[in-house]
Amino acid sequence: MNSQPLQPFERAGLLSGIIDLFRRPFPVMEDWEMRWVVILFHGLFVAIFLPIFKPFQDIFLTNTPFINAGLGLVVSLVLAFNHFLISKILPIDLKKWTIGKSILWTMYDVLAVILGVFIYQNYWTHFDNFTWMGLWRITYSTIALAAIPVMISTILLENWLLRRNLRRASALQQSVQEQKPTPPESINTTNVTANNPEFLSLFSDNKSEWIKLRPRDLILLESSDNYVCIYYKEKEKIQKKLLRSTLTKLEHQIELPSIFRCHRSYMVNINQIKQVEGNSRGLQLDLLDLDQTIPVSRKYVKAIQQLLQ
Repeated sequence: MNSQPLQPFERAGLLSGIIDLFRRPFPVMEDWEMRWVVILFHGLFVAIFLPIFKPFQDIFLTNTPFINAGLGLVVSLVLAFNHFLISKILPIDLKKWTIGKSILWTMYDVLAVILGVFIYQNYWTHFDNFTWMGLWRITYSTIALAAIPVMISTILLENWLLRRNLRRASALQQSVQEQKPTPPESINTTNVTANNPEFLSLFSDNKSEWIKLRPRDLILLESSDNYVCIYYKEKEKIQKKLLRSTLTKLEHQIELPSIFRCHRSYMVNINQIKQVEGNSRGLQLDLLDLDQTIPVSRKYVKAIQQLLQ
């Protein structure tokens, strides 16, 4: 049976599906230590792989093992330059990072590495063997060889992260639904301890500004530069108070299990959690009294699981 060509509406549907796939959210590696591990691993891999398997031997490799081993250092330096300098210069919105952007960035990494290695190798030969055709050949070949594996590996990783985080979100959401917070009118205020205060006082760095409120009225603390914005309820209305401090310092002032750190920029009241959602980037919290989605950092996931369960 001969396969029929795709009709125009079928091609449009396929193209739309590919575009939607590339627009799906994708996590960005924010841990600097892990970035260095990945960068150094790639450098070590190249330093071992190229001298052993010798791809493009006429372009990349010399007869000097020392020079060949330096390829790994060049790769690490190029990747470090891209991830710690270029990524800061470019207007990259990490909250809108997608599969498509990740694929393009990875291909940019590959091409930058190829260019760095190409210049490095020609430097040792004083550019005697340099040709534009050689540069074009290695660039074209690299794109052709790397594009499909990069796309497949990125999509598979996104799919695995999505399924993992959806499972986590489902388990946490079940724990949230099982929570039965104590109604405010039934709280016994005659036996208040230091770990369960009736009122909570938070001070700025210079102690000139402060706020006093009931812990149950506290909704969210959000860090912004040298300030922390405190969201709270007062007379059934949402109020905001800005204190000059860091989130870590205010965290030490609170020391309540119901007010927990979920991100480097956020602390949230556990009784404010309405919904736990997940995508490939991680987990997010939807709040009851505030129309704002709060991200959950990977390092806080286990702590939140234990707190809710």
